[in-house]
Amino acid sequence: MTERPDTGSRTVPVPIRIFFASMRAREPRTVIAIFALAVAVLFAVNMLHAYQLGFQSKMYDSPIYRWRESLVIALSRMQPQPLHGYVGYGSILSYFTQHGLALIGGEASPLPTQAQRTALVADGVRMNRLMKEASEVAVDPKLPPVILQGNELGLVDYTYWAFRLYGISINALVLFYFTLLFVSVALFFVTFRRSRFCLLLLMLYLAAHYFALDYAQTRAIIAIQNSRFFPVLALLPALYLLLLVVTRARPTLALVATAAVQTFILMFMVFCRTQTYWEILAIVLVAIVVTGLRPLRHALFRVSLWPSAIGKSIYETWPAALAAAGVLVLLGYSALAPDKAFYSAESKAHLFWHDFFSGTVGADPTLYALYGYNLPPFSDDLSYVAARRDLRGRNDGASPIAEVVDGVLDIDIFKSNGVYDQEMRRLYFRVVREHPWLVLQSFLIGKPQAQIHFFLVTPELWNRQAYVYPFLLAVAATVLALALGAPLPTARTALTGVAVGAVVFAASTLTSFFYPTALIAEVLVTWLILAMLCAIYLPLALFFYLLRQQAVSAAVAS
Repeated sequence: MTERPDTGSRTVPVPIRIFFASMRAREPRTVIAIFALAVAVLFAVNMLHAYQLGFQSKMYDSPIYRWRESLVIALSRMQPQPLHGYVGYGSILSYFTQHGLALIGGEASPLPTQAQRTALVADGVRMNRLMKEASEVAVDPKLPPVILQGNELGLVDYTYWAFRLYGISINALVLFYFTLLFVSVALFFVTFRRSRFCLLLLMLYLAAHYFALDYAQTRAIIAIQNSRFFPVLALLPALYLLLLVVTRARPTLALVATAAVQTFILMFMVFCRTQTYWEILAIVLVAIVVTGLRPLRHALFRVSLWPSAIGKSIYETWPAALAAAGVLVLLGYSALAPDKAFYSAESKAHLFWHDFFSGTVGADPTLYALYGYNLPPFSDDLSYVAARRDLRGRNDGASPIAEVVDGVLDIDIFKSNGVYDQEMRRLYFRVVREHPWLVLQSFLIGKPQAQIHFFLVTPELWNRQAYVYPFLLAVAATVLALALGAPLPTARTALTGVAVGAVVFAASTLTSFFYPTALIAEVLVTWLILAMLCAIYLPLALFFYLLRQQAVSAAVAS
């Protein structure tokens, strides 16, 4: 973390070495200032690009329900008599549904068409006016309250704090995103300001983030305020904690406090999008690989030494332990904060077994023939129909999600998303018991093939123009870092880097094994950073090494 290579050494090309020789007396302040300016420029370029793409003036239409209910509950907190416990006023929801955001029968008559809803959410002026008017509507306490079903409750907090800080508008959601990113970037820079290589990783992240902004325009993300994009932001605090583990940073009070803030940002993103959990897993696995948990291994068969060994292991892997503690705090908050009167039987996060079932069945041809019912693979309807057929097969009219329509047993998941997901879990394990080898085949063959297919049919991923600016930014950042003294890889650091990279890459693939999809921008950013290290940093580092060798040979000859 604290290496201070001589920027005037022969590892730097002669013209650059002469230029930086004049600054040696003022190191490290001058070098740190140059890095700070470079990081600030990269951050500003990302923010300007986001506004150039128009994220500040459009919402996303897939799914509207997720952010519509989040808006309702967040605006309800801002009322003179605020509601808490992740519950909103029905009056605010009614205003939204009566003015273009109705989704299901009974919310409005007539229902707006899909084209009308899409036009509304893409019109920033209309949406800003609608949100402002909804926040001022007269509240009728007799209307049934609103809760957020089948989605992460963190979306409510994200929306609330964005509006509190920047006013009620779509732009506030974008500004809050960049506020969190700025805090994470600033803390990262302050902590690793003397480590040229760590600052290079920060700049490569910002270069890859530029690519992610373009990728966010894919048809099912559309905007960076879509929670599907939040794991991209979470990558930076995750990288911060990972580097603390790899560098064996000593837990000083200031460093622990800074790491705690980064952990909070990471946990907040998990609270907004459970998909982010793989990043925490990567931190823990890297901690195990790097430290080897030696104290625990040495005390494995000596029970009396376990307390001391556990304490030493936690000390050695304290950033990973901090992340694990953050998960426990988040789980406790998720269980206690929602109003129990409305969330006792309700899902408090994204539906898991619903996606897991359709992802497993849709990825294997035989399973799909048995449970696909000629519906599109990986679709929501596949899981809905499977649950309905299962209830009918068991004639389970007593289920909380069952309803009878014209004498026919049907399901209504909005009666309880929690009960529905429990039903999908029961159905999933029934499939596992009846077809274990087909399920295994789905994981080992079907899901990887499906993931590759999703990438192949996503045009944003194959737009070469989208890679030009990120790689140009990465090349400039790498040259700057090497010129200012970023260390060349040694055999030991290269071996550690390969091990860490392999662990991170493996963890990043877990999302695909649960549910293959192209909507994993953070995974693509992770792979892009690894590609930049291999395709840009290593060749340029070798180039700088050869220049050094040439300089040494010239000096010997003279």
